[in-house]
Amino acid sequence: MTPPRLDLRKGVTDPVVLLISRRQVEQQDLASVLDSLKVFTATREDAWLYRGQMSLVVDGYNHDPRELVDIPEVRHFLKRLAAQWPYWGFFLNQVDDSIKILGSCCCGVEFPGRGAVLIDPALLPGFLNQAFAGMNALFDQYGFPEPELEAMSMGLVALIAPSE
Repeated sequence: MTPPRLDLRKGVTDPVVLLISRRQVEQQDLASVLDSLKVFTATREDAWLYRGQMSLVVDGYNHDPRELVDIPEVRHFLKRLAAQWPYWGFFLNQVDDSIKILGSCCCGVEFPGRGAVLIDPALLPGFLNQAFAGMNALFDQYGFPEPELEAMSMGLVALIAPSE
């Protein structure tokens, strides 16, 4: 008998879009993005409500034939965002490509075009550890239930480094 499937990537129920504009990318205006994210960690209730519900969207490149990861300014911006906002692992959903885009920008070393990315496997542990540190900080700060942290962490690992 096959055991029931454990879905570690629950669906998004209360979606939140982290919308980053082309202007913010071109001006490398990370401060305004970070300022808009403060509301999600302002209270225990806000953080819990929006855990795993955020989608990362970079707007303004719809007519650009390149994929987002092929655009150096986008990669640089998202890499800086991940470095300065440690809570992305807690808030970004594990359903769409948000974490994969962020990971590609942070761990990619070659971008041959058409969205292809050569990931440096040596960078993946640091990327995951950054996510775990942000999650742990919020769980410690607000006393969220430990089983939820484990489920989120397992889902992230399965998303970033799926077992063969």
